[in-house]
Amino acid sequence: MPDVQILFAVVFPLVMFAGGIAAWRLSKKDTVTPEKSGWRDDSLDEWRMERDSEAERRRLTRASEGLTTGSEEQQEVKKHQQRLGG
Repeated sequence: MPDVQILFAVVFPLVMFAGGIAAWRLSKKDTVTPEKSGWRDDSLDEWRMERDSEAERRRLTRASEGLTTGSEEQQEVKKHQQRLGG
């Protein structure tokens, strides 16, 4: 019976402590290595630049014509709600 008490009192906590340190060290190794990007797709870069420049031209055209923005139009709308019934 005394052998089991020594096992639970001394050996088991030492094994748990060593396992905790080993797990902590293994988790540190996983976070240190960054992922390297090997290949990048830039085949649509020209199309995106053309699309953005066209959108900017349309924005400037609308601004120069003096059109109101969507938020201004929404603020001008007034709704009258009437409750029907009792």
